[in-house]
Amino acid sequence: MTLGNALYDRKLASVYDRMYPIDHDTALAVDFIAGLAPAGGRILEVGIGTGRIAVPLAERGFRVHGIDGSEAMLAELRKRDPHGAVTTVLGDFTEEGTGLTFDVVTLVLNTFFVAVTKEQQLGCLRRVREQLAQGGRFVLEAFDPAPYHCMDKPDFSMRHLDEGAIMLDTLTVDRSQQLMLGTHTIIDGGPPETREHVLRYAFPFEIDLLAELSGLRLTDRFEDWTGTPYTASSLRHVSVYERDDA
Repeated sequence: MTLGNALYDRKLASVYDRMYPIDHDTALAVDFIAGLAPAGGRILEVGIGTGRIAVPLAERGFRVHGIDGSEAMLAELRKRDPHGAVTTVLGDFTEEGTGLTFDVVTLVLNTFFVAVTKEQQLGCLRRVREQLAQGGRFVLEAFDPAPYHCMDKPDFSMRHLDEGAIMLDTLTVDRSQQLMLGTHTIIDGGPPETREHVLRYAFPFEIDLLAELSGLRLTDRFEDWTGTPYTASSLRHVSVYERDDA
């Protein structure tokens, strides 16, 4: 099985950054990641997408690489990075790597959950371990699924994309398989277009166990990019791992 459900097509890729207007959070994430890497160090972003995190890191002088399975998303990245400061690879990050090692590897904004089976998630973490230099750090950001795990009926919402476009979202949850199905309908003046997207959510302790099976161990966990302590009421986590060379 490949990451077919996660491969954003041209339509979704074109509105992706408007789906997640989180510029302030982006700046905090870039600061956090930069603080883990040596000056001029090598950083890999798994699921690099449109380069929201990668391009600002490259602008700070880091040697930034990324891997993503969607050519449409990488095309959007190239618009943001016309001079090619970020090196990209088109590939399935649960099965493929870059063949290089890095001081920091990142996997942000719930991208880990686009691997929709336990085996895919293990594959992703094993590829991370292979590409993480000794003494390096792996940073994973994800939402805490507890509020969604309790859902017993579909959730409907709307996003404002710009003056002429909205997105209607429907979210359903299958607790038995820890799957979330999101249906996105874009209305922008033309015929409405609907896309589906599946996530396999995992609880933080489950991610830790998969990481341990992949040769990684947790060193820190925070609620956000500013280092707020993670508690039972936290809605997401920023988790930092290192290689377990024992």
